[in-house]
Amino acid sequence: MDSNRREELKALIRRLEASATPSASPQDAEKMMGEILGSLLTEDGYTIESVGHQRDIGVDFIARKGTPGDQEADEIAIEYKHYRQGAVGTDAVHRVLGAAVSAGISRAMLVTNARFTYAAREALRRSTPVGIELIDLDSLRSWVSRLEQIPAVDVSLVNLIRRELSRKLISLIVRNPRYLDEIEWREMERLLTEVFEGLGFEARLTPGSKDGGKDIVLTCQVASKTHTYYVEVKHWRSGQRVGAGAISEFLNVIVNEQISGGLYLSTYGFCSNAIESLTEVQRQTLRFGTESKIAALCKSYVKVTSGIWSPEMALPEILYDGAL
Repeated sequence: MDSNRREELKALIRRLEASATPSASPQDAEKMMGEILGSLLTEDGYTIESVGHQRDIGVDFIARKGTPGDQEADEIAIEYKHYRQGAVGTDAVHRVLGAAVSAGISRAMLVTNARFTYAAREALRRSTPVGIELIDLDSLRSWVSRLEQIPAVDVSLVNLIRRELSRKLISLIVRNPRYLDEIEWREMERLLTEVFEGLGFEARLTPGSKDGGKDIVLTCQVASKTHTYYVEVKHWRSGQRVGAGAISEFLNVIVNEQISGGLYLSTYGFCSNAIESLTEVQRQTLRFGTESKIAALCKSYVKVTSGIWSPEMALPEILYDGAL
């Protein structure tokens, strides 16, 4: 954002501050707030839509980034409270939380030209199903000021470096699986995503938190039909094994979302009774792999991407080949 636009936003914030007079229009104030938030959120890759006319939603704006299914996709429910006097209390916080939950949005902002009560701010300390930010005019000024200090970031360059790192880590694992011991859990998820893409799957790495109970989503075409598989990865450097409870949770995700199947990868294996307790049908739906399966997938990736091997098996067979 250039300096001229920052000065324009500061002027709009001053106009909002003066809009608490009885003669000022709340509708005009809401439009100004939409312009301010639109400019600020655009810097983070969001687009903002006014939805205040859709009373069934219960918020004034929705900010969106990316498209559904993308790793970086996000939505923010935003409500603006225009007060001529007084402060925004806990009732407004609870209404925004309820509206966001009803809309299936995991983040919210409550913005005001006034201030927030102590009770409203304390309400955020409690565990809520939605992450919510309280933003007053001072917060908006700070937001604008931060833009003066933050240079532009080339996200594509970061992703390119991450992918190259994944390829190098895969090569190390092929040489010696003991390199797995030195890899962090998120690096493990990224390199496995690279492996599955190299083998021919469409692979999507889910966010590091709130991943919906799966780490990697795989899709492929078999006989003109789309198949979807979830992969859950446990790479605890403490050497901990996966128990029956974690397996049951992942199996429930697969069954509830009615996908083709799943693969549970655990570097250090599974507890002795964790797999044996499953029924034969469950064993067909969910398969398991340990360090040896991860190493085998990495070897297949290297052979395929180097052009020395073209697998004859269908992708689902490659996914489950050698799995427990």
